[in-house]
Amino acid sequence: MAEKKRGDSAPAQKWPKVKPHRLRLRIVAACHLRDVTPREIAAEERLSASTVQHYFNALEREGWIHVCRQESVSNGVRNRYTADRFKIISDREFEQMNEQERNETSEGVLMNYLDICKLALAEGTMDARPDSHLSHNLVYLDHETWSEIQQDLDLFLDRTLAKMVAAEMRLRESDEEPIPTVIHLGAFEVPRALIDGTNVPQ
Repeated sequence: MAEKKRGDSAPAQKWPKVKPHRLRLRIVAACHLRDVTPREIAAEERLSASTVQHYFNALEREGWIHVCRQESVSNGVRNRYTADRFKIISDREFEQMNEQERNETSEGVLMNYLDICKLALAEGTMDARPDSHLSHNLVYLDHETWSEIQQDLDLFLDRTLAKMVAAEMRLRESDEEPIPTVIHLGAFEVPRALIDGTNVPQ
């Protein structure tokens, strides 16, 4: 029986196969939301740090992301990358606000959305495409379903950001006319009277 020689190194770690297009979208979408390091994405995607760094370098050269901050670490300097930020307030940021700040923030978002809807309706763009979507539902939920829906919306937001990046990348390389679009997500508690039918808006 063959014996292992002393000093033989352990087998090299096998990394998952890289999906280049998906990884590029993942990096840019993450950089739209927060400051990101290649090592963080490598850990989340279970890829080697060197492989992910290669894609960060390529995206930086192409102008999709840029270094926003450098941190001193034991073996040198660590770069944090970002992209133009979307106006998104995280659950943690919202939780840290007081009641007045929350109300003012939600009112600002809502009034801006209503202005968009009003203009789209007046200009005829809201119904210009037969496959557009506009719906809402008044329902009773238990705590478990409430939490699940909030998680689903967070996941949908992440997927939407990735698709927005993909669309931007394709539009840069084509002569296609972009479609001005608003995407609205919302799930919040409402007065019970709305569902009971005693206080339905006319």
